[in-house]
Amino acid sequence: MTGNGVASTAVSVTGEPVPVMITFAAARRAEDATQVRLDVFDGPLALLLSLIEQRQLDVLTVRLGDLAPAFLDALADLETGRLPLLSTFVSVCAQLILIKSRAVLPRPPADDKLRSRDGEEADPEEELRLRLLLYRQYRDAGARLAAIAEAGNTLFHREAEAALAAGRRDARPADLPRLDIQLLVDALRVSARLAPPPEPRAEVVPRVVTLEQRAALIRRALRAAPTIVLQELLHDVKDRVVVAVTFMALLEMVKGHEIAIEQHEPWGPISVSALADGR
Repeated sequence: MTGNGVASTAVSVTGEPVPVMITFAAARRAEDATQVRLDVFDGPLALLLSLIEQRQLDVLTVRLGDLAPAFLDALADLETGRLPLLSTFVSVCAQLILIKSRAVLPRPPADDKLRSRDGEEADPEEELRLRLLLYRQYRDAGARLAAIAEAGNTLFHREAEAALAAGRRDARPADLPRLDIQLLVDALRVSARLAPPPEPRAEVVPRVVTLEQRAALIRRALRAAPTIVLQELLHDVKDRVVVAVTFMALLEMVKGHEIAIEQHEPWGPISVSALADGR
């Protein structure tokens, strides 16, 4: 069965059946993206399911045992988007396996539970076909809802009377007066007072500490005293970044012959003094 619904048989040059192959194409739905190639079918997985639902393709001719390894081999080559394809494949194959098992296994003797309303024996395959049709209805409805959500239409309105009437068969909404719109306005105002809007989140402002800023601090300290101690200058500073930038500024000033530093012992006080011009 090819993708256009025409029956055919795929065989190799040697007369052997064509091995099962599964590939993935670009499509909106996972059922259409999964391309299945069998002896009697070549097309998307959605078409395979549809043909079996309509009894245009005999499920006994489909080699379901070869589908799983072929699907796993094709799925291993994908890096993203595996979950929708996998869930759709499992759902469809579960229905196909159930239909094929009931078609292959002998049926139990007819009893009252397997008889229809007209007294005839119920067909399990027909029951499964109806379940597949119901599954397709839900699948298509979900696709339509997804399309509405992607379009940005996320607001829906339905009158309470209409919703209640829809839940009853052959019912009609009661002839009641419409709800006053002012009641809704008052309810919104009360809810706004009960639940005030949240306070805005604190804005995180990036802090910039430059060598020029810390060098200017050292120069101001040296103008007030001929010699300063670096540890005393940084006595109230708790930020390690500020301490590191201050020390780097100190080294740059030594390199520029602005100051002289002394430290008589390891981890001891670092004395900083200004150098005279030309010294």
